[in-house]
Amino acid sequence: MNLSERVKAVFAGSGAASVIPNYKVRPQQVAMAASVADLVELEGISVLEAGTGIGKSFAYLIPAVLSGQACVISTATLTLQDQLIGKDIPMVGKILGEPVDAAVLKGRANYLCLRKWFQWGNEVAPELKGWVEAGNGDLSLCDLKPAGDKKRKIAGDGLDCLGSKCSEMHHCHYYAARNKARKARILVVNHHLLLCGLDSGDLIPEAWFLVVDEAHNLDKAASSSLGYSLSEPVLNSVFDSIILSGRSPEKKTVLLDKTRLIASQITALSVFAGKDGEIHLNDILPDLQIIADAAAALRKDIAGEEDLAGASQALYNLERSILSLVQVDPANWCCYVERTGKHPLLRSVPIHPGSLLRKTLYSSFPAVLLTSATLAAGKSFSYSDDRLGVPVEADRQVFPSPFNYAVQSVLVLPEDIPAHNDHRSISDFAWRLARETAGILNGRTMILFTSYRNMELCCNAAEADPLDGIPLLVQGRMNRSAILEKFREDPRAVILGTASFWEGVDLPGELLHSLIIDRIPFPSPGHPLTKARMVALEARGESSFSRLMLPEAAIRLKQGAGRLIRSGSDTGAVFILDGRMRTAGYAAVLLASMPPFRRESLRGAMTFLMEQADSFTGINREQDRG
Repeated sequence: MNLSERVKAVFAGSGAASVIPNYKVRPQQVAMAASVADLVELEGISVLEAGTGIGKSFAYLIPAVLSGQACVISTATLTLQDQLIGKDIPMVGKILGEPVDAAVLKGRANYLCLRKWFQWGNEVAPELKGWVEAGNGDLSLCDLKPAGDKKRKIAGDGLDCLGSKCSEMHHCHYYAARNKARKARILVVNHHLLLCGLDSGDLIPEAWFLVVDEAHNLDKAASSSLGYSLSEPVLNSVFDSIILSGRSPEKKTVLLDKTRLIASQITALSVFAGKDGEIHLNDILPDLQIIADAAAALRKDIAGEEDLAGASQALYNLERSILSLVQVDPANWCCYVERTGKHPLLRSVPIHPGSLLRKTLYSSFPAVLLTSATLAAGKSFSYSDDRLGVPVEADRQVFPSPFNYAVQSVLVLPEDIPAHNDHRSISDFAWRLARETAGILNGRTMILFTSYRNMELCCNAAEADPLDGIPLLVQGRMNRSAILEKFREDPRAVILGTASFWEGVDLPGELLHSLIIDRIPFPSPGHPLTKARMVALEARGESSFSRLMLPEAAIRLKQGAGRLIRSGSDTGAVFILDGRMRTAGYAAVLLASMPPFRRESLRGAMTFLMEQADSFTGINREQDRG
């Protein structure tokens, strides 16, 4: 019996039903698992889009475990890492009747740095003393959850890590996790660790099978981990080391002044940026060299001082990073400044990360699986292929969701709506619609915006014409986690969210029944990276709209619309308030990318929502309003 047949037998048997509550055999999941089994046995590269509800984690975990081969699983988020290691993998072990040898490795910043702790931990976070003595060093699992500033001062940091020179090397939590990871048959990492490890050659152990889950985020991770970034916070560990050292006040002042000078020189780079943030690398080469020289000079000043060894290492890494940055080919890299945080961030990223992925990723494992719920735009994988550098010979398949979208949900493209570029009118329309659906559903409504401007305009409209008893949960006024936690506790509310709410939000059951999207989520053509990629495509004689803007919007729209139906019993309506969805020729690609909702009129959708609201288990709208 080959691996594919063994995998099918597991899904057909009683193991899954005895472990997973309300388990039902899903043909799409079995078909995907069989394809994964063939991949592991025959080698190669597979790109598999798995629709919501398939259960893709089990579809790749069961073949991976049954194969007996070493496997690396990479995800985009800590949440999915924790879910895999804490829930899914142990459950697969129960299904198969044997424990699974698995380990998780997170980024260095998630682990306590013992060198820092013994130097100043009791001064910085004395409340963690008991946890430090008893814990495993994983700060992300610490119940006390130290605040950001405290965590930064005691957490691991690749910039100031002393490696083999550290006196705590043999007790280091991060290196202990690495050693355990090397021995595990299944290792769970994140995309950043995967790519950095493959690039450095000293982190990711040899394995037969690589699974890249949430693969639609892999190119962003490649831009981040294989690119360069420069901002004042790279000096945080230098400031911390000096301030918390035993130096005299006079000595500290001298060293801190020199560090502040470097910080100001880094921030001053942003003056070279144009209105859109773009920077020409050649314009800042002299300034970069000055910063590198200043870092080297400060490192020389503190050389040999043991309690400032971390600061010295951080300065060395800063200097080395700058010297590497000045050597990149500006024709293949995009340099720009982001101003969304407290300090401007200079970024230099590859215009085509796919070429770097092709060199570092696909040749490192005999079998590679890329999977996500959103990889195809329309019926084509060409956009994902280009972004991820997928070789032509790779296998590509779509396994559709098992949900009955035509019965469970409706899609509304309203007529007679304002022009898509009339932001105030669209935002007012969005609130009037949300007000109506929230009135029917007693909340249970979310509006996704393509810009903060539209979200704020809608918020103003909502505050001018509120719905009694239905609070607004607005991104920016509350953090994402707090909004979702509050909504799960009591969905009698309306969520207003932008970028981070378009994916990774899971509100199944009776929580969310109305989803409103303000506009088609085209990427901003003014962003330097988008602009650089558009220019590169046009230079190759290709259409930047059809090759970049449209498929990116299609995938993003699929992600956003996917927030509504999360289980086989969910119901609801999706409203897209962009007239181009009805009139533009390219709308066919966008609609083909979305789940197969049943098209309905605005009036018909309201009737549908009323019917669903009346059938909510344990929900009576009149009682809810009371």
